[in-house]
Amino acid sequence: MEEKFSPTEACANFVSSVSFEDIPAESIDLLKRDLLDWIGCAIAGAADKSSEPIKKVTAELGGKPQAGAVGLLKNDVARSAMCNAYYGHIFEMDDVDRESISHPATVNFPVALAMAEYLKKSGKDALLATCCGFEVMLRIGASVTPGHYKVFHTTSTSGVFGSAMVAGKLLGLNATKLAWALGNAGTSSAGLWQFLQDGAMSKFLHVGLAASNGILVALLAKEGFSGSNHILEGSQGFFVGYGRQEPDLSLFKDFGEKWRSATVSFKPYPCCRHTHSAIDAAEEIREKLKGRKPAKVKLYTYGTANQVAGKRNPKTGRQAKFSTAYCVASTILRGKPSNNDFTDEKVTEREVAELENLIEVIVDPEITAMVPKNWPCRLEVVADDGENLVAQVWSPTGDPEKTLNWDGVVSKFHIMTDGIIDTKSQEALIEKCKNFENLQNVGEIFEL
Repeated sequence: MEEKFSPTEACANFVSSVSFEDIPAESIDLLKRDLLDWIGCAIAGAADKSSEPIKKVTAELGGKPQAGAVGLLKNDVARSAMCNAYYGHIFEMDDVDRESISHPATVNFPVALAMAEYLKKSGKDALLATCCGFEVMLRIGASVTPGHYKVFHTTSTSGVFGSAMVAGKLLGLNATKLAWALGNAGTSSAGLWQFLQDGAMSKFLHVGLAASNGILVALLAKEGFSGSNHILEGSQGFFVGYGRQEPDLSLFKDFGEKWRSATVSFKPYPCCRHTHSAIDAAEEIREKLKGRKPAKVKLYTYGTANQVAGKRNPKTGRQAKFSTAYCVASTILRGKPSNNDFTDEKVTEREVAELENLIEVIVDPEITAMVPKNWPCRLEVVADDGENLVAQVWSPTGDPEKTLNWDGVVSKFHIMTDGIIDTKSQEALIEKCKNFENLQNVGEIFEL
């Protein structure tokens, strides 16, 4: 009888056997751009008031000075990774993968940097480990999307598998121990969307715990602590408990052939990625209006966007980041959104609130059918003089079809970090990311 295919085993075997030389140049280049992009997000996040709770708790609990964190003294690897992951997700500016609907950078890079510094590994080692985390995390997330995503925050639930593989690769674990780490990562997998209904801060904690728990299970595996060998496909495993749909096992059969780390998207706007195609469309409509007022606005979008970013009449900046209607109204009136457009004061300005209320949001079956391969939308606007205006966006800015090159990522990095760190530090970080595989002391990132 043919042995049943094990996606858990496939993940462990890939991570144990892959070398830096196996990774295609386009993946390495994207990972380095993504590293700079994430560092900019983390620096901005660490300077925001939302970072204060984790800073205070981390300082109170303390830990051995093993690895650096943005804006903090060195702490133990798990807490440093937790803080950095948390910071990177605060402004909703970190990367996104379309098929898994997840943000791999803010879970995997904090683990790679913390463990590489602690273990005295090179930038090349950290990039290899990060690639392993991306490849595993994104396959697990995509295999259960979109059903899983209706209840679970995939960045957290699949992210802990990725972070465990990052830490495990840097620890040099064999396939058996990597499978144990996956088993205990699955047991630690968590992250529910309920917080969105209250505009709560849980999203930051989701990624922080995914990063720190990945380190914990990898370190335990190194010491002989066993875990399920079939955590994904087992009768009481991840797919059964969390999947909410039949998993796509074919995704685990193309390791080394398709590199998902080469197809991640960048986020140009500081809000939920599901709002971005609508923002691009709104910017096009703004140009077509040429100063006229919109009299009617219809936004055709997909189901997941309405589920996650369907907030109406937001009262706070946090709520507005998950309101496609607000983002469209703000863009039509003010242009492309920046952090300044998500203050509580800006969100409740009368003119933007009136336009937001005018927008009719329609979940379009044809657009929904294109997700998660694409995240499109269409805006239909009637101007106050009666002219009909239409903007159709198939792929938002930052997707692989419209990716941010080095110049784009560097520009965004400056936007995120201007006024927080000095120009000399900015330029040094840019150069270190561009040449990250040659960096011998990964801790230099946090010294800057």
